[in-house]
Amino acid sequence: MLYIKINHILTFLFLTFSLSFSNAQEVKTTAEIRYKGINTGHETRLLDSEINSKSYKLFVSLPDTYHKDKNKKYPVLYLLDGQWDFTNTVSTYNTIKYDGLAPNIIIIGISYAGESPNYTDLRANDMTPTTLSQIKNSGDAKTFTKVLRKEIIPFIEREYKASSDNRTLTGNSFGGLYTHYVLFNSPDLFHNYIICNPSLWYDNELAFKYENKYYETNKTLNANATLVWGSLDDVKRHEKMAKQIKAHNYQGLNLLTSVEEGFGHNSSKPGGFAKGILHSFKIRGVIIPEKVLEKYTGDYELFPGQAITLIIHEGHLAIKEFKGQTNIPIYSISKDEFSLMGTYKAFDFNKDEDGNVISLTVENENSTVDLKKVK
Repeated sequence: MLYIKINHILTFLFLTFSLSFSNAQEVKTTAEIRYKGINTGHETRLLDSEINSKSYKLFVSLPDTYHKDKNKKYPVLYLLDGQWDFTNTVSTYNTIKYDGLAPNIIIIGISYAGESPNYTDLRANDMTPTTLSQIKNSGDAKTFTKVLRKEIIPFIEREYKASSDNRTLTGNSFGGLYTHYVLFNSPDLFHNYIICNPSLWYDNELAFKYENKYYETNKTLNANATLVWGSLDDVKRHEKMAKQIKAHNYQGLNLLTSVEEGFGHNSSKPGGFAKGILHSFKIRGVIIPEKVLEKYTGDYELFPGQAITLIIHEGHLAIKEFKGQTNIPIYSISKDEFSLMGTYKAFDFNKDEDGNVISLTVENENSTVDLKKVK
């Protein structure tokens, strides 16, 4: 399994290197380690919209590294139906982050403020594109998109170190319908779309018409999109939508379609959101000329008498052999940035003033170790 391999490699590298340091450990008191509850967010903010006169409650989860680097900006995941899904989504993300399969991000759960808000009516209004007589207060998705574009997103990017270059929209059911709506009506607003169990039945399958209309004038769609549904949900419509989008073969679209076997409309959310996060933030390596990669090859010392050897294998850097595994890939993110097995764990080469590689820094959880280049 990928997780076992990654952590086996990183843990071994870290432990062998750390032999040169003291084994002393801090003994914590019972009061310091007692259970204090699960921290899923850092702040709750209120935003009164001047566009649609609604009051929104925004749950904010910040990464652990948020206050360490004042200049760093973070990708943002905007989660619809935050009143129901914020806690689970933050928890799901943290497990993915722990494995190094997602970067540090800000998560914003979008909900509604006020005393005893009627979530059913409020979300139906914001997340449906047309008015249906049988759905109370439906049909204001276009206005809600303006709220996102002109109020919520600017507020988050003004108040927090939020990147405008990497936004993700996530939703289930009506939230999935709305996420699909934005993808094909305002595709410039987000970069990643996690569409879970979308209500494709809505208004005589209007979502299919939106996708077809977009395709009539656009053959490019620059986005990472995940369409995922439970095997006990509206399978035929979801399969139909997946087939329609794939048939249009948009340039620039990285589309993942997936089924959560044995799960229904709501129970498939945790797995669906997890797959969407993985797909949205998947490291997609770039090809670097082997001549450029050669300066990184060689032996890096674990401790006296033992080293790991980096080679070039199938156009990528690789660890030649480690604990019975061979040609362990190191992907190039850019000319000078690298990723061990497609993770966000640090795998950085350090150079001297002349540009010569002198060591390698490897991250293990919240610690790093340096491996000196010896050959």
